[in-house]
Parts: sequence; C-alpha cells; structure tokens
Amino acid sequence: MPHVNVRDLPRIREIGAVLARHGFGQAARLAGLDVEGASLGDRLPFGRRLRMVLSDLGPTFVKVGQILSVRPDIVPVEVMEELATLQDHVPPAPFDEVRQVLEEELGGPLEERFQLFEERPIASASIAQVHRAILHDGTEVAVKVQRPGIEGRIRSDLHILYSLAHLLTGRLDLPGLYTPVGIVREFDAALTQELDFLQEGRAASRFRACFADNPDITAPLVHEQWSTRRVLVMELLRGRRIHELVGTPDADAAMRKVIEATYAQVFDHGFFHGDPHPGNLLILDDGRLAYLDFGISGHLTNEMQDTLVQVFLSLVQRDAESLALALYRSGATEGRVDLKGFRAEIARMMTKYHGVSLEELSDRASLVEFVQVAARFRIRLVPEYAVLARATSLLDGLARKMLPQADIVEVVRPYAQRLVGSRLAPERLTGDALRLLQQIQGAARDVPLQLNQLMLDLERGNIQVQTRWDEAGGLREDIRHAGLRIALAVVATGFGVAGALLLVAWQPQPLGLPLVPVAAVLALLLAMGGGWALVLHAMAAARLHPREWRRRLLTVARFFIGGER
Repeated sequence: MPHVNVRDLPRIREIGAVLARHGFGQAARLAGLDVEGASLGDRLPFGRRLRMVLSDLGPTFVKVGQILSVRPDIVPVEVMEELATLQDHVPPAPFDEVRQVLEEELGGPLEERFQLFEERPIASASIAQVHRAILHDGTEVAVKVQRPGIEGRIRSDLHILYSLAHLLTGRLDLPGLYTPVGIVREFDAALTQELDFLQEGRAASRFRACFADNPDITAPLVHEQWSTRRVLVMELLRGRRIHELVGTPDADAAMRKVIEATYAQVFDHGFFHGDPHPGNLLILDDGRLAYLDFGISGHLTNEMQDTLVQVFLSLVQRDAESLALALYRSGATEGRVDLKGFRAEIARMMTKYHGVSLEELSDRASLVEFVQVAARFRIRLVPEYAVLARATSLLDGLARKMLPQADIVEVVRPYAQRLVGSRLAPERLTGDALRLLQQIQGAARDVPLQLNQLMLDLERGNIQVQTRWDEAGGLREDIRHAGLRIALAVVATGFGVAGALLLVAWQPQPLGLPLVPVAAVLALLLAMGGGWALVLHAMAAARLHPREWRRRLLTVARFFIGGER
C-alpha cells in the first residue's frame, strides 16, 4: 500500500476541499480527509459535479475524466457523456521552456533540426501542445511537445490517488467488479501510455500501414527519426473536420468511409482508433478520410474478433440469446450469473435498433448499453471491448447527424453479409480446419505422456484432492472465536480460584508485608478482567477486525517514517 508523503499534504487538503465544495464531502471523509464547509453543489446532477471536481483539480484529473469518458464499464452513460465535455485547453507553456524540452529530446539546437519553427502553438492541451514547423527538406510538419514538468505532476497525483484508493478499499461499494485500487490502476496504465509519444507514433504508423492499399483512408506520416518519448513529429494534414460536412452533399460519402474504416479496423486488422470523435476525423482536400490523435487505441486478438463477429451478427439477426451467451463467455464473472434475466434485458434493448431511423433512435441506444448491462449482471468484459463500445457510440452520434434518415440495421447489413461471406470463404474454412487438425494432433500426441505422468503421481502420492466449501471461512472464524472464549474463560477461572485460595490461606506476615492478600487481589482483578473480556468478545466479535486495526496502525507508521508503494 502506498504511504502518504508529507509533501503531498497541501495537495491532499486541496483535493478534500474541492470534493467538499462540490458535494462529495462524505466520500472525502471515507478516505480519511478532514473536510469542512458546506457543499455548494448538492442539487446538481452527479455527473456534472464530478466534472466540476476534475476540472478544478487540474490536468491529471482532467485526463482521468477523459479516460472515464471512454469506459462505460466503469461509469454510467449519463456520467460518461458529461465527462466527454471536459476540455483541457490551457494557456501554452512559455516557448523558452518548450525549446528546452525540444533540444533535450532532439539532442541539439532547434535550428539544426527545423528550417522554421513557429513559436505560437496551433493547439494547446494539458499534457502537450502542437506547433507548426518545416523540416530542412521543406516538409511541413506538426510537432507535438510534452509540457515541461507535466510527467512529475501526474506521477505525484497518481501516488495520491493510490493512497486514497487504499483508504477507500472496504469502505466504498462500487458497482460492477472494480475496486478503487483497480480503477486507479486503469488510470495509471492509460496515463503512462499517453505520456509516451513513441507509443502514439507507433499506433499511427500501424494504422497508416493497415490502410496503405486503401485510397480513401489514411493517417499522418510519423517522422520516427525526429520523434522521442516527449516529442512527436508528424505530417501536417489539412482539410475539414467531418462535422463541418453535416447538411452538405458530401456528408453521405464521408460517413460511408467512416463505416468502411470501422469495419476494416475491427474485423480485418484487429486494431482500432479508440477516440474517433469528430475533432479527430479530417476530410482532406483530396477527399480522403484521415484519423488524428492515436493517444487511445485498441488491439483485438483473434478470439476477441470472433466474439465481436458473434455480437455483430446477433445484432443484425436479432438473436438475443446468442448475443447474451457471446458476452457471457467473453467476460470474467464472480458467482452465478442470471443468464435468463441477462438475455431478457439484451432482447429489450435490441428492439431499439430495428425499424427506426438514426434520427428517431434514442441517444443512449448504442453498444455502450450492452457493456453496461453486462457490468450490471457482474460480467466484466476486457477493457478493449469497453473502449470499442465507446468509440462505436461516438460514431453512432456522428451518424445521426450525417445520415439522420438511415436505418442503422440496414446500413450495416451489407457489412454483416460480407462478414459472413469472409468467414465462410473456402480459404478461411480450410485454414480453420488445418488449425483444428494441428490442435487435435498435438493433443493426441501429448495424451500418453500425460497418462504416464498421472500414473507416476498416483504411485508417489503427489496427487491431492481438495474440496471447497463457501461457508468454510465463516466456520473457521466461529471456531477461532470459540477457542479464544474458552481460553479467556479458563484463564479467568484460574485466576479466580488462585485468588480465593490465597485469601483463605492468608496469615499475618512477620515483617508486616501483606504479600499474600496483594497477590490474591491481583489474581481476582485479572479474573474479573478476563471475564469482562469474554463478555465483550461474545457481544462484539463481529465488529472486531484485528487485521483492519493492524492495517490502520501500519498506515500511520508509514505516514511518519515513509515506505515503498
């Protein structure tokens, strides 16, 4: 568990004050924060108050909100939509500091790398800002530079979040299968990836390579020789944001390209852009569709693609049972799942997609709902599914504006037919059959060895049979309590008998020292103490948690002496 550094105390007090100001005082107190003052936002919706908290707390927490806005498996739809409005536009960093970062990363003066570098950024956000520049060969590029000192600030805030999450563990019940610490780990992984521009550059290059043969879809060319962990140099693309085409004759063709690109990303390449909001989709002057900003992307294994094929076809064919089983088999569960209720809920939602236009479709009718229903039935899907569902939701909202009168099922039906055709193609069936035969051959080859191993383990007594009883933990606790009470009773009785015998045998001492009566009184007091301890334990055993008290004492000790996370 991470300790709380003394130098973090001012920031922790600031977090507590902001939480209290926006109506989260109870959550702050659960985390052990001492907050005072009345709330100013109790009557506002939860999502709006949460957005205001994250906005007030600065860049790290704004990024946390943006991460949550693409995770329907963690937060409800209404909160996710509110967080999607979080903006991290901040004043640009002084150019002298930006120059220092550039020269440190590129290993030389700025003039040696660029023919021209504009000091005023064309975009500025909490983690980075983008400048227009020209290489010495005349190539016009966009240079993304990490803001000075931002990584240290984020690491410090993440450390505080880990500490608060540990304090909230066991005190705050969260929906689904996530814990406070688990959620912070998700933030940590996402922020770590976003701070490494090399990962973003590799994602953009991979996307560009996937569509190298497609004349309609592209991504910026990354200049890898000039890119580092904190600097990303890429082709500067010019065109119109896709939402600017709404209501124009070009809207239909542009949206068809988006649908085609989405299908190819998910089912052909197994790699997708995780944040395709309209600001990241550019229609170039030559008509091509360009994807920008690969800070969030996802990779799909063959197994994940097969699951998505089942989901996609089940939606088109209105097969609620197949869809429910596909989601159930692809997720992690704890305990028994009500499959009948899950299927009924899936069937209810599927009716929204059929026979209505995109304009008539509810704003919340999207794949996000299916992910959240799975979470409600305690089925946790892999994060890639949640990010993909959110990406699909963004495209769904864009499609409502670009193709308002289209029936969504009819729009995607040709892609479903193509998908079935590709899955049933002779070369695909042949490949699947060969893989199956190889697996059977390998399994058959291993059977004799496994049987020999089993017989040897039986002969040597290495096989153990274990049974699991869900109530065993409670039984062990009851036995432990009973043993402790018996021990207390025996000790108290022993001291009581000893004290009584000493009093009976007492005679005046020659030196006048009442040693025997003093010992007798002490024994009787110990007997009474043992009796009271027995009574208290019998009455309050359920509320006594020695491990919890030990954990709190260790937390206090680490606060003063320090320790590892």
